[in-house]
Amino acid sequence: MSKNSPRRFTKQRRLVHDAVIHRVDHPTAKDIFHELKGTGIGIATVYRQLASMVEDGILTTVDYDNETRYDPLTSPHAHLICSICNKIKDIELPKGIDNLTPEKLSFEINEIELTWKGICDDCQN
Repeated sequence: MSKNSPRRFTKQRRLVHDAVIHRVDHPTAKDIFHELKGTGIGIATVYRQLASMVEDGILTTVDYDNETRYDPLTSPHAHLICSICNKIKDIELPKGIDNLTPEKLSFEINEIELTWKGICDDCQN
C-alpha cells in the first residue's frame, strides 16, 4: 500500500489500535493479543496491524530483552528501563542532546536512541 493512500480502518485495526494507543507500558504483540483474547483476533493479525501502524508512523518500537515493544509516543524521547522488572518508561530528552553529536562525522544521523538502564522505584523498595 502506498504511503499516500490511507489504510482502511478495519475492525481488526481498530481493536489493535485501541488496545495500544493510550498505553505507556510499551506492550509486546503478545501482550496486545492476550488483551484482545475474547475478540477472536489472531496473533498473526495483531502482528500485521502493529507492523502497519509502525509503518504509518502511529507507533514506534523499542527492542529490549529480545522482544519488540510498541510505543504510541512518536515524538523524540528517551527511555528508562528497569533491569529487574523490565518496565520501560518514557522521558523527555535532555536539553542540549543535539550538542553531543560529533561535528566531523561522515555520517548522516537520522535519529537518536537514548536509554538509561537501572532499577525503578518499585523494585528498589
